[in-house]
Amino acid sequence: MKKLKRILAIVMSMAMVMGMSLSTFAATGQTPKESDATAATVSNVEVTATVTAYQVVKATYSTEGFGFTGYKTVDGLTIANELAPTSDEITAIANGDKSGLKAVSMSAGTADEKGLATFTANLNPGYWMVLVSGNIKEVYNPMLVGVAYSVSGSDSEMVADPLDANSNWTLVTQGAYAKSTVPTITKTIVGGDNGDKGDDAAIGDTVDFQISTAIPSYSKEYTAAVVKISDTLSTGLTLDQDHIVINLPEESYDITKLESGFVITIYSDYVLAHGTENVTVTYSATLNENAGINFNPNTNTATLEYSNNPKDSSDTKKTDDKTYHYTFGIDSKLFGESGEDWNKITKELLKTGEEREITNEQGQTVTTTALSGATFTLTNNTSKKVYTAVSNELGALAFTGLDAGNYTLVETVAPEGYSVNTTKIPVVITADYNADGTLNWYKITVDGSATSTYTATYQGPKTEKTITTIVPSEDNKETEIKNTKLSDLPSTGGIGTTIFTIGGCLIMIVAAGLFFTSRKKSSKNKNN
Repeated sequence: MKKLKRILAIVMSMAMVMGMSLSTFAATGQTPKESDATAATVSNVEVTATVTAYQVVKATYSTEGFGFTGYKTVDGLTIANELAPTSDEITAIANGDKSGLKAVSMSAGTADEKGLATFTANLNPGYWMVLVSGNIKEVYNPMLVGVAYSVSGSDSEMVADPLDANSNWTLVTQGAYAKSTVPTITKTIVGGDNGDKGDDAAIGDTVDFQISTAIPSYSKEYTAAVVKISDTLSTGLTLDQDHIVINLPEESYDITKLESGFVITIYSDYVLAHGTENVTVTYSATLNENAGINFNPNTNTATLEYSNNPKDSSDTKKTDDKTYHYTFGIDSKLFGESGEDWNKITKELLKTGEEREITNEQGQTVTTTALSGATFTLTNNTSKKVYTAVSNELGALAFTGLDAGNYTLVETVAPEGYSVNTTKIPVVITADYNADGTLNWYKITVDGSATSTYTATYQGPKTEKTITTIVPSEDNKETEIKNTKLSDLPSTGGIGTTIFTIGGCLIMIVAAGLFFTSRKKSSKNKNN
């Protein structure tokens, strides 16, 4: 029975040892020694990082070779209780001179889908301060990894009880899990009709924006930190510099206003004292005459710059977010600054009359029924904004700076020799946006059926997307708006107006004769 209990005790001890995160086994008869080591891990760290473990507490051994005797703080460091270092003590060591400490580089394992990996190194018994640096985006706090002697696999806590060759000991550790702040910034359109990343507007419209971020959480290892929030507007947007609202105390930041945006610098002392505090910035901008048209977006980029190296606060990283604003045109370029003309692809609107010859853009003489010189107005049914255009040699009407929505087109002045077409023609502009705010497609419908649709294909990272192709719809059509030619007044041949002129003169002569005859009769009657 006693033998069975002893066997069960050994099995239970082995099971407890197996439950430790990582262990080095030693059979009874082996003496603990300075070269003892086991694998220690730190998880949740960017695979591109440099991870270094510094020994701050080490094991002590009998000079007579009897084994492990306890733990002691590494010379030159201050730790009140070597079995339980405090956060402040580790921070002070991290901020100090570490050149005299034993340092071990930890190796990265395979990265997961987020680019995070587990770093591993064989470490001797004691406490190790782990610091993360290098090519990283996150802000990491110092970590503490313990490697401990454990009797019968009881636990992985630091216990200073002496161990010799007669002890049934193992070397154990518990893997550290990196705690870090991943600074982010979010830029949104406030009250946009098509989402918070992409929208459309007319030139002259005011757009409201919001930036949301948080102050990174810095450990006491940082004695200074840089945190800047900036915003850069494209030339098609004009910032309202007088109404930038920041939800921080005025004494906690400085703001520099520029023509193309602004830079907010949060003071270092406030940053270190207010980690994780939310920051919001709201402001407005107006779409101006320099706005890009159609697939040429008017962008607005918010950037967060922050320190992530406690040794040098000027060593910073950046992260950003972008919004896209579009304005549309009829018979305008697919891009507001460059690219093919719509006129070379389709004509949304035409003025048609009698056939005539013109010279086209290639210098060729062609026959067309298009009329130039017709004046039209295009009125937004909601905002009541009115746009005016005159038809060109090809009969096209160029309207730009339009919001998506419903419009009414009507002719106001006809070309010389033609009558005005007073028909009110409905025009509808619709648009669809990708999740990141870029324009997917837009469509112009004229008179309920004539449509022009263009769809874009994008590639590249979120903040630098470029269009690779723009495909016009096979259903793109032309719209004919006809004017009737007035009859010329004939100058020769036929009766024309001559008979009416002669007839009028005769009537006037007869009337005059009758008038004077009537007066003579009246005079005679009076004399009689």
